[in-house]
Amino acid sequence: MAQAFAKDDPLYQYILPNEKSRLQVLNIFFQHYIEMLYPYSDLVTTSDRYEAVALIFHSELEPKTWRSKVSYWSEIARAIGKSLPICRYIGLRGFVRGISILRQMDSTWLSMLGGHKYLHLDMLAVQEQYQGQGYVSQIVGPLLKKCQEEKAICSLETQTESNLPMYEHYNYHIVKTIPLPGSSLQQYCLLHY
Repeated sequence: MAQAFAKDDPLYQYILPNEKSRLQVLNIFFQHYIEMLYPYSDLVTTSDRYEAVALIFHSELEPKTWRSKVSYWSEIARAIGKSLPICRYIGLRGFVRGISILRQMDSTWLSMLGGHKYLHLDMLAVQEQYQGQGYVSQIVGPLLKKCQEEKAICSLETQTESNLPMYEHYNYHIVKTIPLPGSSLQQYCLLHY
């Protein structure tokens, strides 16, 4: 997953401008990010060759009680702590900058859905040698079917403008655009309904 984001994702290119260290940093980051979200998500792949991989967050698994929210925030703090080895590559200042940027480009826009159930395509990566061969459909197709069966909204966000036609092909629609202050980056927030 880190390889796909290291090469093609403008958000991670902005956070980690040094191409040489970007992959090492993202390997550490994604390991702990996925561990943190795993109890609330499905990690989906196309086969044991991992041509495409996605992390799909389930809103109904989101912490709702005060106690579960404290536990969730503790897991976030633990994931940040486990990610501190990133500082070897980008320093403490770069680490704090990265966390700050990620907080500005996160999924809090989903609060606009109120209490509606949703499945959020948090991450989707296709290995370079498999791109353009229908592997996105093998992830998105079953996701959309599940959303329809469960009467859930499908959501996602991307900072990669060139990915918008692909998502629009699956009838996702931009409902919000969030600019990253001080940069040309934008987060496109999309819903399928």
